[in-house]
Amino acid sequence: MFVRRLLGALLVSTLAMPVIADNTLVLPEKTKLLVVDGKDAGNLISKKDLSLGNGRHQLVFQLKTLVRDGGDTKMFTTSPYIMTFDLSGDQAYTINAPKLKTARDTDKLSQSPKAQFSITNAKGQTIPFEFSVLNKSGLLIGTDTVEDIQKFNLSDNPAAVREMAGTVYIATPQGTSYQVAQPSPMPAPAAAQSMSESMLQYWYSQADETTRERFLQWIAESKKTVN
Repeated sequence: MFVRRLLGALLVSTLAMPVIADNTLVLPEKTKLLVVDGKDAGNLISKKDLSLGNGRHQLVFQLKTLVRDGGDTKMFTTSPYIMTFDLSGDQAYTINAPKLKTARDTDKLSQSPKAQFSITNAKGQTIPFEFSVLNKSGLLIGTDTVEDIQKFNLSDNPAAVREMAGTVYIATPQGTSYQVAQPSPMPAPAAAQSMSESMLQYWYSQADETTRERFLQWIAESKKTVN
């Protein structure tokens, strides 16, 4: 009984612990954020400074701004851009985007979009990233793009993250649809594993000798059952 309470307390304690986001990512001005890590970005409180944990991340966004074209001024909106990158180390990062003031600037961006972007940390060091463009036009909202990016993440594109694909329904030529199975979940981050181990060690140290023996016996029996 005590062992069950011990495990229950450990589970509750682990689930109750807040997820600490170590990194801050500053987005470019005039950014329309659509999808973050496979999820609709519409519910985010802040869409200028994102708090992101360590590990792999994927953003889908557009740039929207007024530009000069001859003697006229017009609204320019890019196709959705996909950026995939890794963050770590409790740092501030910035996505650097081109200045779009004239039609010449937008033409340059359209011809080689990846070359116009970079990600840097607080020390000015460049962070590698993968980049792709979704074939969509006009100003979109996240809910319109989530399914597209999920399908994209099932591809072999370097910017795709299969773990973020979710469950997708794809139409067949016959008009029916089939389900693409959701990929296996990503393994728990090392930090979470270390935290669980620490909690186990803590509760084990709080138990008396008899309870420890029963706990070790339970682990041994559980291994036999699995095998």
